Amino acid sequence: MAPILRLLNGNKHAIGLAVCVVLFVALGLTMVKPEPERMPPYVSFSADVDGTKGVAELLGEKAAPVQTWRRPWRELPAGTGHALLAVEPGVADEGEWTNLLEWVERGNELLLFSRVMGEGEAFRTEGSSAKPGVAVVTREDGAEAAEYRAEVGTEQRIVPEDGVIELIRDANGIIAARKTIGNGTVIAAVTPEWLTNENVLRYDHFDLVWPWLADDGSRAALWVDEYHHGYEDARGFLAVFPAWLTASCAALAVALLLWLWQRGKRFGPAYTPRAWTVRRGDETLRAVAAWYERRGFRNEALAHQARALRRLLLTRWGLRPEASPEEAAMAARSRLSETQAARLTRLLRHAQALDRGEAAPGAFAERAREYSEMIALLEKE
Repeated sequence: MAPILRLLNGNKHAIGLAVCVVLFVALGLTMVKPEPERMPPYVSFSADVDGTKGVAELLGEKAAPVQTWRRPWRELPAGTGHALLAVEPGVADEGEWTNLLEWVERGNELLLFSRVMGEGEAFRTEGSSAKPGVAVVTREDGAEAAEYRAEVGTEQRIVPEDGVIELIRDANGIIAARKTIGNGTVIAAVTPEWLTNENVLRYDHFDLVWPWLADDGSRAALWVDEYHHGYEDARGFLAVFPAWLTASCAALAVALLLWLWQRGKRFGPAYTPRAWTVRRGDETLRAVAAWYERRGFRNEALAHQARALRRLLLTRWGLRPEASPEEAAMAARSRLSETQAARLTRLLRHAQALDRGEAAPGAFAERAREYSEMIALLEKE
């Protein structure tokens, strides 16, 4: 017991901190309980009872590739053969519907499930005396008609007009219809609830809607509209920041540039006049050569340059230090000019003579310059 007490006394600060952390976390979980995200109805990735995730996943398995569309309708994909599934879309102005129908005219398909359709949306709806509830509906399959049971939760019915082909009706009017617009097609129904997770398998809802959703192999892709449910693609990394923060940072950046300009800060690299480097290079080379000349270290200086040349040949060309001048000449043919390759061969032969102690006395400064120039040439590769 005593060792335990000593351990507790020696670590009382750490224990106190741990207890405070545990209490803080427990209090936070008690007071702030995270709630599941509540999504709008008819969202294709919502597993709630009013979501449409079940139909979307089934389409992904059985039909054309299903993708969500999170941009305005004016930006719908170019080309033909695409289909857009819009389930009870939110408020869209007349210009958006015009863009959508123009997209259909080019040879695409719109599958619209919405209780109310206004002017300019290819169909019009009007109220009827029907009461929401389960009813017997009739679907036209070519020349034949078949009866189904379905729940119709609205009094609205599609107005029969020129070009409107009846698909499903009940005793109170048209529930679903088709219309050809240009080279494309619009299929509309006033029963979006048939696609929800709660109702898609109730009564005969699935049998009624699946023939429209299924792909016969002619679709390029099936897009599910989520833009009008409040989901929009972010445009670049700046989209994650509030507009006021982006504007403030931009204003600060402009102010910083103006301040630097006022302070006379120069932008860009600093260039050294060529005359300075050339003149100093010549003088340095002559001074070093004269020092080695006076000390009698000419061969040692040239041997040092020869070793530096061989190291460069190893790192640049992978040519081992003991390689012969002929091997170096073969490697230089594809990299240097004929004159430069001949100079490299001559220098390597001179380096071999230095190693053997057989180098003939000559113009030390000129030979040192040749080594320096060759080293500088290889360093630029």
